[in-house]
Amino acid sequence: MKRTHALAAAMAVALGVSLAAPALANGTTNTILLVTAVTAGSIPLVVNYNHKVREKRQQEQEVTRRQDAYRDWFYHKYGYYPTYDQFRQWYVQTYGTNPP
Repeated sequence: MKRTHALAAAMAVALGVSLAAPALANGTTNTILLVTAVTAGSIPLVVNYNHKVREKRQQEQEVTRRQDAYRDWFYHKYGYYPTYDQFRQWYVQTYGTNPP
């Protein structure tokens, strides 16, 4: 995630320099081409970031759904709600990994 932020910051700086110093670009055509190139280069980063955010959100929702289902089952069986440690132990035994 830090790499993504660094790349986005570099793109933003490049965009800012291209817009702040049109005289260095030697005319408006070069400025337009540079801004277009920077924008086109940043599109895959934005798409990848949004994909990762959606994926992480789905994982968190799935863990929440599993935890709610287990809490309901546990309550109906034992008459009280499980602690987080009990849930984590069940999650690791069932899915082989710690909950995110």
